[in-house]
Amino acid sequence: MSSTSPPGEPDSAAVRPLHESLDPASLPDLTESMRLVREAQAGSREALENLLRRYQERVLRIVRVRLSAKLRRHVESMDIVQETLRKAAENLGELELRSQAAILQWLARIAENQMLDVNRRMSAAKRDRMREVPLDDGSSRASSSGGPAAAQLPPDEIAEQRELSSLVDECVAALPDDYREVIALRTYCGGSWEWVTAQMGKDSSEAVRQLHRRASVKLARLLQERMRGG
Repeated sequence: MSSTSPPGEPDSAAVRPLHESLDPASLPDLTESMRLVREAQAGSREALENLLRRYQERVLRIVRVRLSAKLRRHVESMDIVQETLRKAAENLGELELRSQAAILQWLARIAENQMLDVNRRMSAAKRDRMREVPLDDGSSRASSSGGPAAAQLPPDEIAEQRELSSLVDECVAALPDDYREVIALRTYCGGSWEWVTAQMGKDSSEAVRQLHRRASVKLARLLQERMRGG
């Protein structure tokens, strides 16, 4: 495949699946989300359920790329998502509503805590010599949820989008830790460069931008290999 990208930059065609599958336009409308947050914080159970349903698919993708290979053998991604949404419902008052990214970042932080909890429980179970039963990654069960926009598409397009999303998530999950994390925080969670810099404990936003560019190059190569059947 020929590339029109500058040296050191990812091939635009190869990175396109990442951006297409995480298009900000596919996220729920922020104005409506803000309304639901306000109503849910005021006590509306229906608003709460609608709010969490709107973000379930993106939270699932965040979990898929951040769930370690060790945990993936023993817990379903969707189980983490469901526990994340349950915790979010219990602690909605903690959400400081500033932007679309703020909602995703809050949910991603809860999901990370759930994964840490599962890891601690597994370690305790191992110490107690309890039998562990591997489960699949939950992708087949989770795929029925779909996002608000996906529900309006023809079935063949929905299937194609889910296949693309799954491929992208698998490639992101295979990246080295720092690469995976910078893409998760910046692209999946929609964080500002300043926020990502603080979360990763880096010295400067420019260092994080450089890291994100290197991660994108690596991801582009992985996607190219997978799409070519490599």
